[in-house]
Amino acid sequence: MAYRLSTPTLLRAVKHLCKYGDTDVFPHLPELAFLREQETSVIKELGNLDLDTYNPGSAVEALGPKSRYGFRIVHQLPIIDTILLLAAVVEIGGLIEKHRMPPNGIETFSYRFSPEAKGGIFRADRTYKDWLKAQLAFVQGNLKIKYIVATDISDFYARVNFHRLENLLDEVAPSHGAARYIKKHIRVIRAKQSFGLPVGGSGARLLAELALSDTDRAIQNDGRLVTRFVDDFRIFLRANENPYDALAFLAEHLGINEGLSLNVAKTVVYTRVQYVAWMKKLVTDVSKEAEGKALDVLATDLYFDDEPDPDELEELKSMNLLGFLQEEVGKQAFDMGRIKVIFRALKIAKPAEAIGYLATNFAELVVFAKEMALLMQVLESKSSGCFDYLSDTVIETILASPASSVPLIRTWLLELFVRGTVPISALGVKRLARLIHRS
Repeated sequence: MAYRLSTPTLLRAVKHLCKYGDTDVFPHLPELAFLREQETSVIKELGNLDLDTYNPGSAVEALGPKSRYGFRIVHQLPIIDTILLLAAVVEIGGLIEKHRMPPNGIETFSYRFSPEAKGGIFRADRTYKDWLKAQLAFVQGNLKIKYIVATDISDFYARVNFHRLENLLDEVAPSHGAARYIKKHIRVIRAKQSFGLPVGGSGARLLAELALSDTDRAIQNDGRLVTRFVDDFRIFLRANENPYDALAFLAEHLGINEGLSLNVAKTVVYTRVQYVAWMKKLVTDVSKEAEGKALDVLATDLYFDDEPDPDELEELKSMNLLGFLQEEVGKQAFDMGRIKVIFRALKIAKPAEAIGYLATNFAELVVFAKEMALLMQVLESKSSGCFDYLSDTVIETILASPASSVPLIRTWLLELFVRGTVPISALGVKRLARLIHRS
């Protein structure tokens, strides 16, 4: 038996990767530049591969920050395996989408597969920002809703049951070569473990949605008003409904059927008034509403990353973005999503004072190494050499905690040298050689 991916499927996967990158956690693979230049020949070559006999390699696994004191394991695949896994998922993307709840409501909002997506594989109107706005409109338009429960799944990607996912793939695409390859690939990535999806790539996102499709259906059959974005749930309760009952139903289903559990620390019950106020704040900003309109435009999912128009850019430049960042970083619990939005706003506005701010607070901001490195690259391209004096600081930060303990932070700090944002001398390279001996 032989299975080969079709040219249109490989083309869609390649175009998605060239536009959005192979991962949203690691620096993008350098081979993506070759992929852009040699798209036709790469697709032709990969189209000849028999995926039933091809054996994918293992993924790079690294510890990355998730919150102030929280961590997660993230993954990066070799470029060929990245293309093949995404293309295999795209090949059965329509079947996965058909298995999910219909996309015309707000119930299962995230990562809706779309063959019509321009340069990508997901619908552009189902971003996290769109989800927030949809919730606000839903609650404001339904006066019977009195309480809202916000909760999520603990370590969702790391805890997805592989055998459950295998069964779902068999149900969605029985005997399909793409499904066979997906199962084989995940087995290799997760080695001898029986749970977990690779974190950071596009293909895994659609598989994660498939993994929760039975949960979505159970919620609907129980008659509950619930909306979900990946592993974030919002349960809308009427006056006669008890938050405890709703949470118990969801926790029981996830525990018995999926081997998953709810995150107690992130479970909150809001009154209608409290929730509407919270949603309004999230879709505006950490500051007053007038300023928030500019950041609102930026609060989109990483896959739908459009630039603001000139008026929005001017409004953005007038905001105290560094003040917003300082306020968020100073909180006991990081709002990682909000901090990423502010960093992106800074990357677009490029305020000159950000150069000194980053240099002064470099060690304190290191947990946001990716966002800081990308911002520094943009600032350096505008003011060449502005970070030349930071070479020793970067090296010392790489060799010290937390970078010394968290590989993903080290990777992004080293990327500052790779991209030429910060220069490095031969002596600096020798100092970093300690990393090799330590590994």
